[in-house]
Amino acid sequence: MTTITVLDPTSSPSIATAGMAERPDTLTGKRIGLLYNDKLNAGELLDAIYEVLADRFDMAPSHRVSKGNASRPADSELLKAFASEVDIALLANGD
Repeated sequence: MTTITVLDPTSSPSIATAGMAERPDTLTGKRIGLLYNDKLNAGELLDAIYEVLADRFDMAPSHRVSKGNASRPADSELLKAFASEVDIALLANGD
């Protein structure tokens, strides 16, 4: 007689929180940064998300920055300057 072992491939979901930024209580008055790459529709996606948030919260105007080439990481100086201008950052890829 052959024994067959059946394994259950499911597991409980695990949400990693280490290294995540703390969520603000509100977006009211916050400076929202939109950081996008140059892929098709990335800027439009962020603009649409910003508009939805702007309908719900009285936010400061957005600070919109392109990181440039989608295949390369953003330059560290660009990220430092961007971070100094915003309270909240939204990022998107296009396509």
